[in-house]
Amino acid sequence: MASISLKKVSKAWGAVVGVDAIDLEINDKEFMVFLGPSGCGKTTTMRMIAGLEMPTGGEIDIAGQRMTDVDARDRDVAMVFQSYALYPNMSIYENIRFPLRMRGVPKTEQDGLVRKAAEMVELGDLLERKPKALSGGQRQRAALARAIVRQPQVFLMDEPLSNLDAKLRLSMRAQLKHIQKRLETTTVYVTHDQIEAMTLADRIAIMNKGKIQQLGTPDEIYNNPTNMFVAGFIGSTPMNLIKGSISKGVFGGPGVSVSGLKHADHAKVVFGIRPEDVMIVTKTKAHLTAPLYSLEPTGDQTLVAVKNGEQLIVARAARDYQAAIDTPLSLQFDLGRAFIFDGETGARVGVR
Repeated sequence: MASISLKKVSKAWGAVVGVDAIDLEINDKEFMVFLGPSGCGKTTTMRMIAGLEMPTGGEIDIAGQRMTDVDARDRDVAMVFQSYALYPNMSIYENIRFPLRMRGVPKTEQDGLVRKAAEMVELGDLLERKPKALSGGQRQRAALARAIVRQPQVFLMDEPLSNLDAKLRLSMRAQLKHIQKRLETTTVYVTHDQIEAMTLADRIAIMNKGKIQQLGTPDEIYNNPTNMFVAGFIGSTPMNLIKGSISKGVFGGPGVSVSGLKHADHAKVVFGIRPEDVMIVTKTKAHLTAPLYSLEPTGDQTLVAVKNGEQLIVARAARDYQAAIDTPLSLQFDLGRAFIFDGETGARVGVR
């Protein structure tokens, strides 16, 4: 059982705190994604699991064994990096075989293990090539095969797809997820790309300023964000966030009036609504009317942005939607999918 347990784990460099006393239980065979902006502590947390950084506080257990002070080479984890980290003077076969040589695996077993790992990532016919003769996607698959061949308790992946183009990232995401489910190896994956997180993860830990802001499945985090940071970070088109106040069940903000809310009066709130929950309607049903600012056709839909004061409010419309710039548009919000956040703390505000 290769579960991972972090108990009050911290990392600080003098007065600079990178990771702030986080508690996290990663289940055996789980695909856990650390998601957040640059500098949020996600990579530092993964490096502490790997043993490449020593925590300044707390405890780390892997498979029930205390690892806080254990050297990286003795933790039975394999890492896949953004930079591939392949040896340029070695063939792909030798790159994949290298961990087996270092671990003293009998030579009679090495060839079979190398070829099995290579076949899993569809590199069986490229083993004699050097890394420079491979594409970026093939090099990343070679790095993945080198991790697989070790048969570790845990895979640790630090933004492994960020150097690939969009088409390659899509195919590699599918391949990564398939391989992880096939091997049933506990995996920790670090990324700042929320699409990667949503498509790969069993659970996501969203991090900011060294703390876990929310932990849950992709659906839980998307549909029930606990605070304004999470709400604004998750979503391929960001959530609309409108500042205002609530009085007697009515949210009022610049150019916006929304009645029928069950929240208590609050002088400083933020109304959140995702673009897919904003509809273009007749003016009599509208929560907001403002001039059209831009249309962005994306193939399967059109993103419609109106200019409300200094803020853009975005809605999703049909792929063939057309209107002239500066045309007044009326928008209605699906109140069953709206969120209210405290304007000062950012915390989600519940109904009365």
